[in-house]
Amino acid sequence: MGRKTFLIFALVAIAALIGLNVYLGNLGRSRQAFLQPSQISPQTYQQTKTIIPPVEASEIKPMDSPDGKLTLLMKMTKGDNGVAYSFSVSGKEIFGKTVDPSVSFSIPLNTWSPNGKYVFLKEESTVGVRFFALSSQVSSSDQNDKTADITDLFVKKYPDLKIKDVTGWGGVNLVIVNSIKNDGKRGPSFWFEMPGRYFTQLSMRF
Repeated sequence: MGRKTFLIFALVAIAALIGLNVYLGNLGRSRQAFLQPSQISPQTYQQTKTIIPPVEASEIKPMDSPDGKLTLLMKMTKGDNGVAYSFSVSGKEIFGKTVDPSVSFSIPLNTWSPNGKYVFLKEESTVGVRFFALSSQVSSSDQNDKTADITDLFVKKYPDLKIKDVTGWGGVNLVIVNSIKNDGKRGPSFWFEMPGRYFTQLSMRF
């Protein structure tokens, strides 16, 4: 093969490679254009999309027991169906409830009983405030009679009074409850005993 023939052959091969490269590039662009949503049906396009589930915003608040050995955690998760509250101790849920966004739970500063066996929680809504006392040692599914709705029990026991505030634990199993009369005047203070669920009126106001 002569030198001239070799050069011609080489130029033809290079031209062929360039043409192939251009063809493949055009094919890729055509394929990409074919997949554009404006050129395919909405149903087919939806199948090519990666569905990403909505991210639920969570917030966690802790409160240690008096001796520092236990921690009450409140996890609040906002979702489409409302706000889910979960309270746990040592990784075990002791109370859980999903409520409307107008309702909120909180951990009072004096939530722990001195012996670490009980906690009390506060629920606020447009209709008022409620207080709950519950065991820190059993799971939410086993609470049942271990949980006391202090507000509900108080209203049934003293229909002429309302709870003004629950300030915390005044003894090992005793919650301090301050009241007001229905006319707005100051009412007496009470002990609320757990787990007996009974009230004792006090001679002095806390």
